[in-house]
Amino acid sequence: MKPTNFYEVLDHKDEAVWGGASASEAIQWFRRGLDQKIYVSVWDESTEDYRLITDKIDITRVVLATLTEVR
Repeated sequence: MKPTNFYEVLDHKDEAVWGGASASEAIQWFRRGLDQKIYVSVWDESTEDYRLITDKIDITRVVLATLTEVR
């Protein structure tokens, strides 16, 4: 099994504006707009047919708290 995090950034209408495996890019996209949400899910990439391991988890509050603390 090859677990890989997949990040999604959604706008205020819950429409995806970005998705990918890079946490730093996800944060960059998240910071571009107001009222956005950020989610993470884990996928198994060991085969050609990716398989979802965990449902997406809303990490918006954690990211916001971390960004506020860093400032």
